[in-house]
Amino acid sequence: MRITLGRCHPDNTLEHFRPQVDPAWELVSMGSWSQSPCHGGEVTYWLANPQSGLWLLQVGAWTKDEDQYNEPTDYNRIVAVGEDAAPGLKAKQVARLLYEAWVASKQGHAIEEQRHAGLLDLDRDPTAPEPEDVLAALSDDAARRQAVADDVAKRYKEFSGIPATELAELIGIVPGESAERIHLCSIDEDATAEWLQEELSQGEGDGSNMLEKVLSATRRKALRRYLTKVEEGEGVDDFAVTPRELKKLAPLRARQRLEEGEIDLAWSYDSALAPDGSKLTFVFDIGEDGEIEDCRFTPYDRPKLPCPDDYVWE
Repeated sequence: MRITLGRCHPDNTLEHFRPQVDPAWELVSMGSWSQSPCHGGEVTYWLANPQSGLWLLQVGAWTKDEDQYNEPTDYNRIVAVGEDAAPGLKAKQVARLLYEAWVASKQGHAIEEQRHAGLLDLDRDPTAPEPEDVLAALSDDAARRQAVADDVAKRYKEFSGIPATELAELIGIVPGESAERIHLCSIDEDATAEWLQEELSQGEGDGSNMLEKVLSATRRKALRRYLTKVEEGEGVDDFAVTPRELKKLAPLRARQRLEEGEIDLAWSYDSALAPDGSKLTFVFDIGEDGEIEDCRFTPYDRPKLPCPDDYVWE
């Protein structure tokens, strides 16, 4: 991999590598830096892989005297680029290569006290084997499943940072293979409001019937008067629905869409049993084309149900 480093702030010579569409950035590490007892602050590093073979290291830094999140002196600046990277390189490996190269150049802030570990845990012995390598070295799926089950129960977890799909593969789980799935529809107040006004503009129907369920007696009378005017052909403005009424109506509309076969998401619950009987469950997002899009939950996460404020499901 060919590494190119930027220069001290405010140099922006590597910004031409930044894609027009902001890539997915993963936290490398965050912590404090210091050049002297009187000069120091906080710094955060992020990594992105916007296209095959290309890796970007982005930095944000601020001093002790600044409002750290609102006025950073050096935010969202690409300071190191890795090009022509081998396909097999993992994000953790690239993160360490780019971070160490940038810090070694004496232009970047080295993290002296880590606040949050991301791809790099700077408090961890760099010569120690990676957690995924430790897990992979165990004899078979059963042994790895038991190791993960034991790890989930511990306070300090060794394997929780392994990428979800890699962790699933290590313990013999195939994403999306399980028949245990749920279908979800989003609770969308804006979309519900648009649907409702379209329905009401045509008079009495599904929209008005559903709306009546969330209205008070006085408001139902107002709706009746409105519908009468619509049916008599009078010109009327949209029926004004309050935020509280819309909040009650949106889940009903989502439930109706679900019953009519409209699906925004599917979740696949893929599980394996450890030898001690512990159930290790992963939840994967299934796209419209049936392909796995993301891992929603791992055995380290609680709970594993959708948020009822966001979705209805069956």
